[in-house]
Amino acid sequence: MRALSETVIRYRVADIPMTTDKLVIEGVRGGRRKPICLFPCSGFNIPGEAARRASAIISEEIFPDISETLGIVELTRAFIDGNTPSFKKKLGKQKVITVDGCSYQCAREFITRFLRIEPEREIVIGLGGNREEEASKLTRTRKEDIDRAVLLIKECIEEIYPKSG
Repeated sequence: MRALSETVIRYRVADIPMTTDKLVIEGVRGGRRKPICLFPCSGFNIPGEAARRASAIISEEIFPDISETLGIVELTRAFIDGNTPSFKKKLGKQKVITVDGCSYQCAREFITRFLRIEPEREIVIGLGGNREEEASKLTRTRKEDIDRAVLLIKECIEEIYPKSG
């Protein structure tokens, strides 16, 4: 587990690339392409936030050597910068797992409709049980929702990339 100060330093505004040149062409971390790309929902609703946060935990803490998280924000940035073909080429060389929070499946829709890439796997987190009805009343994502999402993603990666376990 990283210390809070490391997390804060890692996400300073000055460290965020303003273009996607390096992000798309070289990869997000270390300059090499990772075999698995998690493409999560942007996290607008509670289950979507769990999907997004769980994807980050997987790619930064559990499987940092084989997975990375790229999502709707990076796709939008690539589009704005005119790098959509490079972004598509990069994803085309990876096993993409979409991680959505609800049945709208926005992450899946973005990559299938705009990039014409079919994901290797699709995960829809949801809230489970009778909590779907209360979703509009919730004000924060619960730790158990994120933990459940992490387990689902981890199992999916271990299934399609057996060397990871």
